Amino acid sequence: MKTPPFLLGAALMFWGFQSGFWIFALLMAVILEGSRFINSRWDFSSDDFRRLANLCLMLLISLLVYLLITQRSLYLIYSFLELLPFVFFPLIAVQVYSVKETIDIRTLFLKIKNVTTKEKSTKFTINLTYPYFALCIFSAGNANTQDISFYIGMFLLSSVAFWFLRSKRFPPTVWLCLILLAGIIGFIGQIGVAQLQVKLEESVVAWLSNGVGQEIDAFKKQTSMGELGTLKQSNDIIFRVNAENQKSSPLLLREATYNKYKSSFWVASKPQFIPVQPQSNGKTWTLGDQPANSSILTVSATLNRGKGLLRLVDGTFQIDELQVSQMEKSKYGTVKVDGKVNDIVYQLKFNNNLSVDSAPTEDDLQIPPKEQIAINQTISNLDIQNKSPQEILKRVNSFFQNNFRYSLKLAGKDNSSTALSTFLLQNRSGHCEYFATATTLILRAVGIPTRYAVGYSVHEFSNLEKQYIVRSRHAHAWTMVYLDNRWQAFDTTPADWTGIEDATASKWSFISDLWSFLGFRLSSWLGNVRGSNLLKYGWWLMLPFILILMRRLVPQKGVRRVSTKQILLKQSNNFDPTRKNSEFYSIEKALNELGFIRNPSESLKNWIQRLKEELSPSQVDDLTSLIELHYRDRFDPVAMNETEQAKFKSAIQSWLDKYSNPQ
Repeated sequence: MKTPPFLLGAALMFWGFQSGFWIFALLMAVILEGSRFINSRWDFSSDDFRRLANLCLMLLISLLVYLLITQRSLYLIYSFLELLPFVFFPLIAVQVYSVKETIDIRTLFLKIKNVTTKEKSTKFTINLTYPYFALCIFSAGNANTQDISFYIGMFLLSSVAFWFLRSKRFPPTVWLCLILLAGIIGFIGQIGVAQLQVKLEESVVAWLSNGVGQEIDAFKKQTSMGELGTLKQSNDIIFRVNAENQKSSPLLLREATYNKYKSSFWVASKPQFIPVQPQSNGKTWTLGDQPANSSILTVSATLNRGKGLLRLVDGTFQIDELQVSQMEKSKYGTVKVDGKVNDIVYQLKFNNNLSVDSAPTEDDLQIPPKEQIAINQTISNLDIQNKSPQEILKRVNSFFQNNFRYSLKLAGKDNSSTALSTFLLQNRSGHCEYFATATTLILRAVGIPTRYAVGYSVHEFSNLEKQYIVRSRHAHAWTMVYLDNRWQAFDTTPADWTGIEDATASKWSFISDLWSFLGFRLSSWLGNVRGSNLLKYGWWLMLPFILILMRRLVPQKGVRRVSTKQILLKQSNNFDPTRKNSEFYSIEKALNELGFIRNPSESLKNWIQRLKEELSPSQVDDLTSLIELHYRDRFDPVAMNETEQAKFKSAIQSWLDKYSNPQ
């Protein structure tokens, strides 16, 4: 069944406006709807459709590989689904210009090579217009839409499609009321589905990144403190760092900072994000005053749909070569960006003696009442009251290094105490979140302002890539201490934590590392291509490959062009002239002799309907079934076979014998 006029084109335009490809959608819509105004059709064979199906399969695989290489994030799924109308357009375009207007579905499968004449049957054919219509609506839903326009467009297009498919047994007003009711219920339901989708995405992202991936919230950080089990770690490479001093000491790249602790999670209280304006070149962003001396390193990272938090070295005062649209910085030093690309490369200029974060406040000395007892007891054991800040830091660091051990096992907590209290007073074993939280609160208790920082430890140098690689399991947490009028990092996690985590890595990780490196290099090359004029002026270099591919897909014998008149003539030749005088006319003659005259312009169905009041119900029922067979015998191009003709003639004669004589 074909879609109504212009409905398929409207669905394509709707997808185009939702996805931003409206120029291509307009061209595609003109091609498809233009088939209604062109009188010629082409006689494509099953082999031709099979070649087209193979072409669409190649496009599908190529698109998936491209997205896996260039995006490398969870949201590539949406990009993949959004571009499906492009992939299957050749198939639907050839169908609408084909003589048959349907496709043998078996030609779409690679394993079914040949379809013999005996195997051909209408039960294997399908018209792709409605499936392609549904695909356009589905792909539009995966585009980056933020308003109600998608639901309204989907509802209107679907209503028009269902209108032409509705049963004629019910009044149009009933149908309209039902479709409006379904639209209202659907609108209410899609709000809940949207919220469920957000929660599901957050859960999937957290699962894929094993809880410490790239999805960091600038306002709140949930820790794993108090949980049971084993902290899962991912070996995936998530970004790269190229430093001036290769193979230098471990470096911490901070991603977000928080200042309030509340029952196993940290909060950034009133972060006050303010816009940062770029310089005239649009790629240089200044975060603070430039000092006399500075160091440089380059970070190659990936954003999620163009958004994310930057990983910065403490004392970063300038960011170069960063092509984003917007940048905002909180008073805690957290920087978030928004752009049009996912893959970014930026250069950091920094001085470790510089601090661009805001001055301490009362929140930076706050301790939750539930943790006060354990903190006071620890301070008493350390004997750090009334000591100098340098002495306090030395004793606290020694305390954790000598009396605690790093572990990925989550031991839970005592029901009578908090997770942090259990860590400090009982098991003395945990991961970096325990050490950073405990250190932050202990220093606050002796009057030193502190904050909780999360980010990554840069310590693994790759001889293959000749730069540092940072894995998901390198995510880290530490304390920011305010000393000497500046914020500086203070990490009390036992130094062997990196070795413990490295020991858990798979022996076969070098395979995924090699694949990641190849993808990174290809992505960098594509980024350079996009930034150059190669795509603008050198696309014609692909022309020879396109011509070779088209030559492979063109049938060897050519495709025969057929006009509409030829198609109609061919169909009319299927009628058998000898079938003009149907056996049913003998019943009409008998009824006329009994006085039941049929009007000249009256159809057989209307005539029998009028005779209901004069004939018995059994007579009318039998006539109704015989009329259907008569219409098939008279008008269906596929004639009844000899057996069916014999049964039809016998049924006519039985009716005449039973009802033609008046009772």
